[in-house]
Amino acid sequence: MLHGELIIKVITVLGTAAFALSAVLAALDKKVDIFTVIVLGTITAVGGGTIRDCILDSPVFWSMDISYIVIAVVASIAGFFFFPLIQLKKINKLYLYIDALAIAMFAVQGTDKAWSLGFGLPVAPVILGTITAVGGGIVRDVLLQRPSLLLTKELYAIPVALGCLSYSLVLSFAPQYSSSGALFSAGLIVFMRHLSIQKQVIVPNWAIINRGK
Repeated sequence: MLHGELIIKVITVLGTAAFALSAVLAALDKKVDIFTVIVLGTITAVGGGTIRDCILDSPVFWSMDISYIVIAVVASIAGFFFFPLIQLKKINKLYLYIDALAIAMFAVQGTDKAWSLGFGLPVAPVILGTITAVGGGIVRDVLLQRPSLLLTKELYAIPVALGCLSYSLVLSFAPQYSSSGALFSAGLIVFMRHLSIQKQVIVPNWAIINRGK
């Protein structure tokens, strides 16, 4: 159990840092200052988890452990100074992969928290894991006035939902393998996002509402 809790703790830390970095990358063409970057990175990093905890009627995770705010701030500052050194043509792909890592980490963490609280088993943890994963990115894209990946043909919500579902199945039928299940589910999400980013695998046309065309 302690090993599983450590895995989830590490996943949460990595996800927090990755989401903050994704916000910095997304803001590079906006010519924002370092203070704006810190605010944007922090809001993005904790946004999805905050929405989840409000739904769960649970203390917001970063209010109980302020280290997550510190992680988001440090990651935002590091990204502000480091990312401008990267060639512009590599920025977009790096942003997509960091975002993929972030949603994978938070999908697992959100599912695990809802499951541990016994909230709406077995369906609600999948939904709340998905909300945790995509919530921060949606907030980031709204603040930056950029199209959300959620509204494109890219595999985005589908990998997250499948990852949350696979982890929920592990927690339901083989909880003794929760640590391995968490890593597998996160890896599944990152792999499916890789297929979309690198191989241009997209949602099939039959699954898309295509009105007016």
